[in-house]
Amino acid sequence: MTELFYRLAGRIIRVIGPKNRMDCNDSALRMYAVNPSPWDITLEFAIVPRLSNADGELVYSEQTKKIYVSGDTSVRYEGTVSDSLDGAYIRIARKGNYSHVQIREDSIRESITARLVLNAMEAEHIIATNRGILLHASYIRYGSKAILFTAPSGTGKSTQAELWCRYRGAELINGDRSAIMVTERGIQAMGVPFSGSSGVCKDQTLPLAAIVYLNQNPVTEIQPLMGVNAFRRIWEGCSINVWNREDVTLSTDTVSAIVENIPVFFLACTPDESAVVALENALNMI
Repeated sequence: MTELFYRLAGRIIRVIGPKNRMDCNDSALRMYAVNPSPWDITLEFAIVPRLSNADGELVYSEQTKKIYVSGDTSVRYEGTVSDSLDGAYIRIARKGNYSHVQIREDSIRESITARLVLNAMEAEHIIATNRGILLHASYIRYGSKAILFTAPSGTGKSTQAELWCRYRGAELINGDRSAIMVTERGIQAMGVPFSGSSGVCKDQTLPLAAIVYLNQNPVTEIQPLMGVNAFRRIWEGCSINVWNREDVTLSTDTVSAIVENIPVFFLACTPDESAVVALENALNMI
């Protein structure tokens, strides 16, 4: 068997798979590899001719995904077709901190790739159970702190990050997602191995200075968000297993803690330096 170790949002994940069939160096996941060490979570992979049947009650269903729950075990299928499990290529049975992952043999060419490993990790759940959220956001380093830009797809998260890099010498850490963790050292932004189209997903952890919700506008305007308005804008960008009540409850508490401790801004802006100036001025007033 092959044994690999990765770090995700403060947790060590042990990945076990068939010898000579694990190829996880084809994506950003390799940047999160760590030396063998005590682990928090285990994923054990098996390549099988046919996925095992579903167990338990169907609790979530969409066109290509189905999730069943039986006692304290959840079973997720990906690649399903309509109301059946036909076409499913992966089955993840998770109980506590152990997941047994079946990959249908005719769905892979030779090896289990990083994409499949990341899929099986269920990052949203790992992060939620460690007092964090996974947020769709562009993450930049400015000075010694993190700023996160969040908004619906196509609104300009990447553009704002690029403007800060161009005009203020900021560094892009992740162009698509970030983990926000409530830790003993305060609320921190952490890199995750998901980069979207940016291709940038560095493994950096920084104190979080602000979260900025973006909207396109002919004139640049900025205002602080408080209470439920701040909560709603952050929640909008969270990746959460909505079928898992524990994850939803934990994520609700985490977002509440973030709102209470981190400035949240609504920035309606044009894609130019005026947006940078407006946010910079607002941060200087904190």
